[in-house]
Order: sequence, then structure tokens, then C-alpha cells
Amino acid sequence: MPLIKSIGDPGSLIKTGAAVVALAVVFFVMYSIADNEVTARFAADPFNLTPGLSQFVGGALLTTYVLFFVALLGIVFTEINKAIK
Repeated sequence: MPLIKSIGDPGSLIKTGAAVVALAVVFFVMYSIADNEVTARFAADPFNLTPGLSQFVGGALLTTYVLFFVALLGIVFTEINKAIK
């Protein structure tokens, strides 16, 4: 049970906490950048999309895109680093 062992040693949770904070910061930045425009078609039934929900979805999509490209760059960097060594 790794979680139970982590509770016994709180110092081991620092990396996990830092990752969660970094993810929250990335989402907050992308949420701030996202547009909250809603067309009339999606504001009416059956969607009932609000500007706040539109901005949340846009922020989630932008966060996904950023994390995808960061992961892709990490893979490329790792492969190049292994090839050099």
C-alpha cells in the first residue's frame, strides 16, 4: 500500500504535491486565456451552454493541448539524449 506508506513519510508526497500545483497553475493560465463566447445555437436548448462553462471547457482543452506537446517534447528530448549517450 504505497499511499499508506506515504502518509507515514510526508516528505515523499512533496513531488506529488508539486505536480498537482503545477497542473493547477497550467490550468489556471489556460482558463484565463480561453474565450467565453457562446453562439446562440449552443446557448439554447438542449445544450444550455453558459459563458462560464464555455470558458471552463476551453481551458480544459488548452490544458490538454499544452500537456500533450510537453509530453511529446519530453519524449523527443529523451530519445535524442539516449542517442547521444
